[in-house]
Amino acid sequence: MQWLDDYNIGVSHIDKQHKELANTLKRLQGSLSSTYVNNEMANTLKFLVSYTQQHFSDEEELMESIGYSDFKNHKSLHKNLIDDVRTILLKLKNNEAVNAKELIEFLIRWLIDHIVKEDSKIGSFIQKLESK
Repeated sequence: MQWLDDYNIGVSHIDKQHKELANTLKRLQGSLSSTYVNNEMANTLKFLVSYTQQHFSDEEELMESIGYSDFKNHKSLHKNLIDDVRTILLKLKNNEAVNAKELIEFLIRWLIDHIVKEDSKIGSFIQKLESK
């Protein structure tokens, strides 16, 4: 996954976290070529879950502090992703088959779509608040 400046929402600490998530997904992509793909994938996914939980917490705290109108829906999108990734981690732990390429493509699509369609609204909301 390649980070593009177009993904920035204009909130520096959130943008920085998004870039770290993108870099993690890039590492996950790189693990596909490893002979230890399941181990590397599991370790990277564990980091991704941990980091994502912190990022989501920070983002949700920001949304609450500014009175973001779509907070509840946005928070449920976060919860759904965490639940999905935990399910995948459980499958890996139980040595169940997980299509690594499809998983990585799903996570990249989710991150980009979420930033572009949902998180960008937070940036716009903040800009409107600041212009008042």
